[in-house]
Amino acid sequence: MLVNKAADREWQATDYPGIQRSLFRHNDSGGRSSVVRLEAGARFPSHAHHGTEEVVVLAGVVRIGGVELGEGDYLYTEPGEEHDVAAVTNACIFVSSQKATPVLE
Repeated sequence: MLVNKAADREWQATDYPGIQRSLFRHNDSGGRSSVVRLEAGARFPSHAHHGTEEVVVLAGVVRIGGVELGEGDYLYTEPGEEHDVAAVTNACIFVSSQKATPVLE
């Protein structure tokens, strides 16, 4: 069993301004599960999905591939799909990808 308590969570800066990640785990097929914090206006560039991805918005509002999502909204991405992520407001999302998601820009 893997437990990641919110009070013990460690946040790491990413290469993208205004975006931090708290990694839960890497999986055997190259994917990962994490919580991502985004400051309003931050953007993660367009990226490709080699496997599926699931996103749940925990707080705030984001735009993923042009679709605006708010707290409690869910997004499922099929292999082969591409999209970016932009924070409309300060936001926090849970992201679980099954395989690598290389950046296209």
